[in-house]
Formats: sequence, C-alpha cells, structure tokens
Amino acid sequence: MELNLGQWVVIGVCAILILGYIRGYYYNRRHAGQVLAWLHEGLETLGPVSAGDKLPGMASGGRLEVKRAVAPLKSVEAVYLLAPRENLLFWLFHLLRGRQDELILKIVLRATPVKESLIEAGLRRDRDFQRVIGKEKSPIMDAAIHGLEIVHWSKKSQAGERTRLFLEQYGQSVTRLSIRRQVPHLFLRARLKPLLNNSAEDFFSALRDLSAG
Repeated sequence: MELNLGQWVVIGVCAILILGYIRGYYYNRRHAGQVLAWLHEGLETLGPVSAGDKLPGMASGGRLEVKRAVAPLKSVEAVYLLAPRENLLFWLFHLLRGRQDELILKIVLRATPVKESLIEAGLRRDRDFQRVIGKEKSPIMDAAIHGLEIVHWSKKSQAGERTRLFLEQYGQSVTRLSIRRQVPHLFLRARLKPLLNNSAEDFFSALRDLSAG
C-alpha cells in the first residue's frame, strides 16, 4: 500500500517526537546525576542529607533535604527542576517562556531574622518580587547587580552588604532571593547551568554566611 504525503508527514512527526523523547530522557537522566552529585557535595557541609518527597505531576527533577542543619540554619530543602526535554513541544514552550533548569532552595533558620536582616532581591519583571516590596513600607533600593534589584528596610543593615557580595559572585545564576520573617526564612531560585560551574561547597558556605544574623 502506497502512503500519501499526509501519512508520510504524520510518520515523520511521530519519528521526530519519539527520537526527541529518547534523547531528552537520557540527557535529563545524565544531567540529574550531575546535579545530584553537586548538591550532595554542598549540602553535606550543612548536615546529613536525605531524599525528599517525589515531585508532583510530570515534573522532571528531584528533592533533597537536610533536616538537622548546622547553625544558624535549622533545615534546608533543595528542589531541582529540569526542562521537559522528553517532550519537544513542552520543551519549546518552556524555552519560549524563558525558563531553564532551576534550583529552588527553602531554608529555615533557628531564629527569626530581625528587621535589619530582611532582604528582597529579584528581577524587575518578577511579579512576586514586585508584590512583596509593594506592600512593605519605606523600602531602601540598592544599585542593581546582574540585573537584580536589591531592597532592604534598614540603613544600618549589614545584611545588605552581605547580599551585595553574594550577588556579585552568584548573581548571574540567581533570579530571586528573599530573607524574610515567615518560613522559609531564606528562599532562593537560581538557574542551574551557570551555578554548576561554581564550587558547591563555596556556594552553600556563602548561603550560610548570608543567613547569619
């Protein structure tokens, strides 16, 4: 039986999607191993590391936890999210939204941060960043670093200087940073690709210093 042009197109598209799934699956699997090794290297400097709950839905990635972290930290949750490379259409949509492989850190401190330690840093287009600083009174705006705006609420804040030093080193990776009173006290969202070029031990050590009161 001869196939017409439309049938050949359907077969071709299916073949591309199948090959894309295979390639994306194995790439994400290999990449996940690299990310896990990097995270373990850094998180083990903060305390014993355990696997967290599985991610909901069809998300690609994983979760690690440090439930008994060294002071001034109490607990750390690290979630890494990989682009959906297994599905070419979803991956394209992901790229069009400007999304990449991401790391999300949620850190609980042993003591609630004082006002002088509260910090918000984010991209101008970040809605959560704009919402948070919009409802606070008398925010103090620092000069932007790597496109990130920095806001704090105390002129005598040593946390502001620590944040500037942290973002000068890691700001190309960070898209959102928050030190706040509610749990998690420290929230960070970062692009994984540039972050993996740094020492994991140095990165998590810098985060620990950033959390100091």
